[in-house]
Amino acid sequence: MKKTLLPMMLLLVVVVFMSACGQEKTTDTGSDSVSSSGSSPAAKDVIVLGTSADYAPYEFHKKIDGKDTVVGFDIEIAKVIAADLGAELKIEDMDFDGLLMALGTDKVDFVISGLTPTEDRKKNVDFTDIYYYAEQAVLVREGDNAALKSLDDLSGKQVGVQKSSIQEGIAQDIKVSKLTSLAKIPELILELQTGRVDALILEKPVAEQYVKNQKGLVVADVQIEQAEDEGGSAIAVKKGNQKLLDQINTTLEKLKTNGDIERFVVEANEMLGE
Repeated sequence: MKKTLLPMMLLLVVVVFMSACGQEKTTDTGSDSVSSSGSSPAAKDVIVLGTSADYAPYEFHKKIDGKDTVVGFDIEIAKVIAADLGAELKIEDMDFDGLLMALGTDKVDFVISGLTPTEDRKKNVDFTDIYYYAEQAVLVREGDNAALKSLDDLSGKQVGVQKSSIQEGIAQDIKVSKLTSLAKIPELILELQTGRVDALILEKPVAEQYVKNQKGLVVADVQIEQAEDEGGSAIAVKKGNQKLLDQINTTLEKLKTNGDIERFVVEANEMLGE
């Protein structure tokens, strides 16, 4: 009886030992590939960009190899920022008027969207240095240009602007008969084309792109005076995130010094013409 049980007991010990070794190996493999946060330490961190991709040539959608892709010179800047941080860039496309709220609630890490650093916005977010300056323009239907020589000529007319934009503030200073504020630029273009508004106030590079790509639209010969710091675009980060702000400013300085931002603008315009 004892001789019969001994081999069986030895066999049981061997099985248990092998099983324990197998369990230990699995655990070790898991700890090697997964950090305590559930992400691989070998993988890059992810930085999330918030943008409103309806603002060519800053950011817009384009089919590339059959895939809908967000492109534009703002996006190229964001790619360099992510690369300098050693992070993977994730893009969240949303309505312009929701961008800063998304930043404040940590849904995105930074915002690039042709954003002007106004005093009101500075109360809620921090801005980088200005990386691009653009003039403002008035977009109208062909035939309506001759009647417009100044912003005062928009008095009594129906004007469209992007909601929560610097252009909305400009329009509010004019005695327009009706101000239409919409979230998306294409929606505003449709309002203009169908006669529901008489003019749109947009950044000049954006207005010029719609003239190139949409028949029947022209940029009016209207000069819009503004202080230099009112016409520039900057990048927004969450209030108090000084480390990220400094890192992005370092990247922007490099891009400006190398002439890369101007190159990105040219390439974005060329992409629109393809």
